[in-house]
Amino acid sequence: MAAQLLWASVAGAASTQLVDDSGSLPYDAPLTLTWRSITPHHGVPDNTLVGSAPLRVRLNVSPWLRHSGRIYLVLPVQVPGDLIASWTTQGHLLPGSLRPGGRTLVWSGRLTTPFIEDQLQLSVAVDAARVQQLITRLNFHFEIDED
Repeated sequence: MAAQLLWASVAGAASTQLVDDSGSLPYDAPLTLTWRSITPHHGVPDNTLVGSAPLRVRLNVSPWLRHSGRIYLVLPVQVPGDLIASWTTQGHLLPGSLRPGGRTLVWSGRLTTPFIEDQLQLSVAVDAARVQQLITRLNFHFEIDED
């Protein structure tokens, strides 16, 4: 009986799949980083570099139409690794933040249209000691866990 219950829970588990975000713009665009502050605060220099860019997100969720699921923004481990990415949205997706190697929920519910679209304002902050160049690419993608 225990083996049958274990098999049933594994069979019913959600699988994670990549969501087609090739319609998002700008796709694979460089992100230019600048100093957050050029003057020391209380005598302590601020070594933080920041960057911001608008991003039009278009997710093709047609394979999961009429199903329920959770969509995540995923930031794989990358160089520089010690950064924080955050974003605001126009309301179709959830705002949030994450670090490399993590994923954050951006949408949950029943998929009733073949595409989810939103305008994100992406912001990045990173310690300058971790950055080799002032222009870097931020590689991310979207995943769905179907219920």
